[in-house]
Amino acid sequence: MPAPPAPRTAPSVLAVPPTYLQYLQVRLLEAEASLTAMTEKYERTKARFDRCYARRGITPQTDIVNYINAKSMNPELKFWYSKVEHFQREVTAYGAVLTGLDAARRMLGDDGHRAPEYGRARNSRRVLNRAS
Repeated sequence: MPAPPAPRTAPSVLAVPPTYLQYLQVRLLEAEASLTAMTEKYERTKARFDRCYARRGITPQTDIVNYINAKSMNPELKFWYSKVEHFQREVTAYGAVLTGLDAARRMLGDDGHRAPEYGRARNSRRVLNRAS
């Protein structure tokens, strides 16, 4: 009967180069700045669209069906909104990576604290699923 494999120990240092973390932070800041710029452009374009159609008497309050149809047919609004969505996804992705790396660092105990092993009590006896 083969012996069970030895439990793997977690590395004490997260193997992520600091230059990669800096790269991710820079990319996150760039994505946030681009998101802000694209959101402003979209809002200006939408305001111009709203003014144009309000002069024709088409507003969300008076004629929502024609307003939505006109808005969906406007290529400029579609373009800027797609740019806003793109940078929202980038901000989310870079933020998630940085958050995940930070959580992994904390779980692996780089700051001197080890996360407790699941299923083990402090006195190394198995924790049984029972009411206290």
